[in-house]
Amino acid sequence: MTSAPPVTFASRRPSTGIHGHAAGSAASLTTTLEASPGVPSGRGSVLILTGRDETVASFEGLRLRLALDGYTTTVSEEPGASVSTLAEARIPGAPFILLGSDIGGLRALTLAGSPALRPDGVVLLGLPLLQRPLSADGGARNSEDVAVDGAYPYASVYPVPRALPDLPILLIHGVDDQVSPLPLTQMIIRTAPRARLTVVPGQHDVITGPGHRTVAASTLMFLESLRHDPPLG
Repeated sequence: MTSAPPVTFASRRPSTGIHGHAAGSAASLTTTLEASPGVPSGRGSVLILTGRDETVASFEGLRLRLALDGYTTTVSEEPGASVSTLAEARIPGAPFILLGSDIGGLRALTLAGSPALRPDGVVLLGLPLLQRPLSADGGARNSEDVAVDGAYPYASVYPVPRALPDLPILLIHGVDDQVSPLPLTQMIIRTAPRARLTVVPGQHDVITGPGHRTVAASTLMFLESLRHDPPLG
C-alpha cells in the first residue's frame, strides 16, 4: 500500500501563513497554522490518530480551533507509521497529547505506553469498547453482519482495554452512541481517577456530529489544564 502524498492545507483566514511539512513520512503530516495575534505558537502538540472512515479532513475544524490558540497538530491516518516518526510530533518543553478517534483511540492507548512517545495526556473520541463494525452512516451494524469467521480486523492489533492508563485522560462520547454505548465508558472510568468524561449530543462520530463544537472546546480546555498543572514526572 502506498502512502498518500503530503497535503498543504488552505487557510480560511487572510494572512495566517500556513506552513506544512511531512513529519518524516507521508503517513504523518504536520500543519502549523499561525496562532491568533498575541498567542505564541508551539504551546503544545497534539498527535491525532484517525478512526474508521476518517481522514485528515474530518479533523479540519478541530485542528483550526487548536491552531488559533497556538497548538500544533499532526495527523496519522496510517497505522503503519513508526513510533519514531510519530515522536517527531512532540515539541520539546510543551505538553504532548495523543488524540484518538474510534479505533484511533485504541491505537492511542496502545501507544501511550511507548517510552519513545511518553504522552502527557490522552484524548479519546468515541472509544469503541465493543468491537462492532460501522455501517455506511456511521452507526453499528446488526450482529449478524459484524465479522468474518468471528474475527474483527483490528481486535488483535488494538485490543479493547480492561483499564485506562494512569495518565490525564479526556473521554468524549456521544450520548446516543450505538457502536460503543455510553454506559461502557462510564464504567471504565470508575477505576481511572485521572480520567474525565464529557458527553456530547449525537452518536458515535463525535468529531463531525452535532456536538463537534463541544469536542473542540473540551479538548482545548484539557490542553490548557495540562499547561497550568503539568503531570508529575
